[in-house]
Amino acid sequence: MNAITYQGYRTGLSLPGTRVGKSGAPLAEPLRDGFNLILAACVTLLTTVVFALLCPDLLGWFLIPVALCGCLSGIDMMAYVRGQVDTFDPLGVLGIFGYHFFFLAPLLTLLSGYHSKFLPAVPDWTSWIGWMAWINAAGLTLYLVSRRLFPVRRPTTAWIVRPPSFFTAISIALPTTLGLQLFIFAKFGGVTGFMEAFSNREGATSSFTGMGYLFLVAETFPVFLAIAVLVWKRDFLKRSPWTFLGAMVLAFFVLKLFCGGLRGSRTITVFGLFWIVGAIHVWIRPVPKKFLAFGVLFIVGFMYLYGFYKDVGISALGIVDDASKIDDLEANSGRTVYAVLLGDLGRTEIQATLLNRIVAGGDYDYAYGRTYLEAFAFMIPKALWHDRPEGKVTAGTEALYGRGSYDPMVRRATNIYGLAGEAMLNFPPVFAPLAFIMLACFVSRVRSFLLADKNDLRLLLVPVLCYASVLLMGSDLDNLLFASLSIAIAPLILIRCCCTSVKLGQV
Repeated sequence: MNAITYQGYRTGLSLPGTRVGKSGAPLAEPLRDGFNLILAACVTLLTTVVFALLCPDLLGWFLIPVALCGCLSGIDMMAYVRGQVDTFDPLGVLGIFGYHFFFLAPLLTLLSGYHSKFLPAVPDWTSWIGWMAWINAAGLTLYLVSRRLFPVRRPTTAWIVRPPSFFTAISIALPTTLGLQLFIFAKFGGVTGFMEAFSNREGATSSFTGMGYLFLVAETFPVFLAIAVLVWKRDFLKRSPWTFLGAMVLAFFVLKLFCGGLRGSRTITVFGLFWIVGAIHVWIRPVPKKFLAFGVLFIVGFMYLYGFYKDVGISALGIVDDASKIDDLEANSGRTVYAVLLGDLGRTEIQATLLNRIVAGGDYDYAYGRTYLEAFAFMIPKALWHDRPEGKVTAGTEALYGRGSYDPMVRRATNIYGLAGEAMLNFPPVFAPLAFIMLACFVSRVRSFLLADKNDLRLLLVPVLCYASVLLMGSDLDNLLFASLSIAIAPLILIRCCCTSVKLGQV
């Protein structure tokens, strides 16, 4: 028994010696298996034919680039379905998400006639969706090809838990974050008072001003608690039935709903559910795919219902007593199932609209990287920088409504544009596909952690980085930075404080 194992045994932490096993095997590259492309092409062609039969009036050349996007993104999806990549491999997760994002969402947008009332109408709608699909198809091609430029390498070190440091860090982190969260609730007169403060848009702005970093620390309590349980009781959890693990996931979700969710942050709440399931998968034992399928449906339903709370606050709880109020809430807020699937989980409408306004409108000055630089400004509190720049908000408003249209009090476009969309705010659309090379680099680096030693505590960061990959594709840099600051930095600091870095072969 080596020294690390002995320390873990004495303190109740089970840390057996290193055994590489599956983690030492090379990760699959779906592009090298031609059958994945064949399957993706067949499924995409069949889906396109069904769409053509359901909506013959919308037949046009735009289906060619949209179907091409389906074939390209479907390669990784098929590898995921066939079990060639791990459940929380960012390649597979992005494959599933990308197939919806680049292929199904454009078809559903046209089939449903979905159009947000907050965006200007676009003439010749299908053509602009088609041109945007060509841009995304070029980006997906670069993404697939450039992955060869960024090889996946197994980490040469492992972060192994030091039990004394672990218990010291947890004994400080848990009381601190819990105390701050209770202080926040007490400040607003309890949970109900906090929800009422959020419900009052004007009041929420003034009441919550300057509390951003306080929220940031307090809302990490559920994650810190989960890390403590996952590490301390690892052996016990490995022997536990799935009913117990499922109950633990549900308890964590409810706790995360109170710590962050009541502030209207669906991103933080959804991430919490994604992270805890992923942490169980990489640290305890593989999660059954039927469990994951149920989780996806639950997330979509949650995003739909919780959107009402985000828009109208505590009054949205009235649907519990009277379900008929859902129709009124949908009409007033625009929050529908289609809005979740095509607005929150897709960017077809906003990207096509943006492309039209930039190219056909001709009344926009490119930001040339300014939105990326100014995305970091949100990290500085408004109390210290009253007139801090709004980055993509300024650029997006002028791109959609014309040069000089931005007014912080009258007109602010707070849309999310996605990887290609934000690239078009900064540079001419022909250069937008180059942003996908950055995505390929990031995904390759994340996949390296899948080859880590099975006792490397950095495995708990794999779901975080996997979720960040999805945000990188479907969101903007400021959204990614905010999510990283909210969901990644604190766990990373905690994990680093309670681990020692050991070269592989010395464990």
